[in-house]
Amino acid sequence: MKVIIVIVVMIIVHFNSIAQEFKIDASYNYLFANQWDKAIQTYNISRPFNYEKQPLLMHGLTTSGTYISKSSKQLKHGINISYSYLRSSSENENLDVKLHLNFLKLAYLLHYEYKEKLKNIYTDFIFSATSSALFRNVNGKPFTYDEEKSKAYGIGGEVGLKMGYFMKFKNKNGISPFVLISCTPYFYSPNTEAVINQTKGLASKPSTAIFCAQMGLAFHLKQP
Repeated sequence: MKVIIVIVVMIIVHFNSIAQEFKIDASYNYLFANQWDKAIQTYNISRPFNYEKQPLLMHGLTTSGTYISKSSKQLKHGINISYSYLRSSSENENLDVKLHLNFLKLAYLLHYEYKEKLKNIYTDFIFSATSSALFRNVNGKPFTYDEEKSKAYGIGGEVGLKMGYFMKFKNKNGISPFVLISCTPYFYSPNTEAVINQTKGLASKPSTAIFCAQMGLAFHLKQP
């Protein structure tokens, strides 16, 4: 994960010199991953003595930064990096369980700006390489499984569609509310069930499809 971050920073520094526009945004993130839901549901069924059930990994926050290259055309190229965090927390007597799910995505995008009547609307077509890290804490401490810290890494590819409405300030900068939908047809994370339920292959498959929906606000910095 650290190597990925270093590479991304180097790419961003390079693109800063050739960027026409830079966007930073924050959004609410809704996630649906069928196989991960099955693992959590199995965990809850096998522990009927828990008063508070373990919530699904559904709700989280995402932040991202985007560079868009200089071009006089409506269709421009760009690069995007995003980070998402989702948490599932349950508190029972002598048992406080928290799941921490992190996503880091590096993406190539096509940025399309409409003209005339739709001139304030833009669309981003996003193609991402996605990585994840899932951790489990019990009673405030990292949980150990087979004498190792419980963790699960994952990797996959995502496609997304983002639409926003640009509202300009007095200068060229501005803000835009946006919505984004994305799909990861195949995401490989073989140890996720072990982190969630301490089993492997019992309740879920080593891979899953992931669907996401986001709503948020972007801040645009445009070059003169």
